[in-house]
Amino acid sequence: MVTYYLSKRHFDNKTIQLRKEKYDRDQKERTAQNATRQDSGLPNGVKLEGFQSDNVYLQDLEHLGKYFASEGEGIKNLMELGGHHAEYNKLIGPEECILANIRRGPGSTAVTRAFVRAGPRKELHFNPKKVNAAIVTCGGLCPGLNNVIREITRSLFYLYGIEGKCYGIVGGYSGFYDPKTPPIELTPDTVRHIHNKGGTMLGSSRGGFDIDKIVDFIKKKDIRQLYVIGGDGTHRGAFKIHETCMELGLHVAVAGIPKTIDNDVDYIDRSFGFITSVEQAQEAIRAAKTEAMCNLPNGIGIVKLMGRSSGYIAAQ
Repeated sequence: MVTYYLSKRHFDNKTIQLRKEKYDRDQKERTAQNATRQDSGLPNGVKLEGFQSDNVYLQDLEHLGKYFASEGEGIKNLMELGGHHAEYNKLIGPEECILANIRRGPGSTAVTRAFVRAGPRKELHFNPKKVNAAIVTCGGLCPGLNNVIREITRSLFYLYGIEGKCYGIVGGYSGFYDPKTPPIELTPDTVRHIHNKGGTMLGSSRGGFDIDKIVDFIKKKDIRQLYVIGGDGTHRGAFKIHETCMELGLHVAVAGIPKTIDNDVDYIDRSFGFITSVEQAQEAIRAAKTEAMCNLPNGIGIVKLMGRSSGYIAAQ
């Protein structure tokens, strides 16, 4: 019996020693391989055979530079911080992208779609000193609208460094022309605390889309950048504004910002307002559950949640 235990301990120790020696050899080999790959500009890791991603198709986006001469040629893209300039840590090139299909397996297709990467560009199309901008919110309310208004305004002045004006269009599309709701001027000071309040400081409405009157405002105020925050109908209107500006030869960038608490926008993790909606829905569900449990013998609680065709609030 003693001999058995001594022999077992010897072989166990030998196994541990061999395992340790193998681990040390693997570590040295891995370190050497990683150093060789880094010298060749390759990433660390093991190359997998049968995986390909050769053909990348970048989502085609309208770029005003194809139709209008650039006003920002030769201007270095710098942040404007309190009267002094600061360089960005990273500037995005024209072909930098995010792959849409990131899953791969043996035999997978080598073709994948890609989207334009967001971020500050190396080259500016507009001259920030000549830019006037406008922001409008349309449709129903959504948690986070004031945050979006605030950050667009602050980015225009503090990052982009515009020297023109930023107009807040009051009451949706009708605010472009309705004398009862004239536009207000947005500055970092006027939007400083609005993120602590609900709703939208600009007000909102449905309808009121009059393309001729909207374009007249754009011409009168020499708007170069228009930011439209809204849902499906709002974005159809934004696209109409873009098409009309192109037809008339107006040098205007129209940016649509999706507003939906339903989280039903492809290729993003979550839309702004979704988490707040889920939290508020939970409060209603808890109240209905308490009501149902306390109404004996067979209490029933029904909670109807928004979600159009998606149902992500209920699913979450």
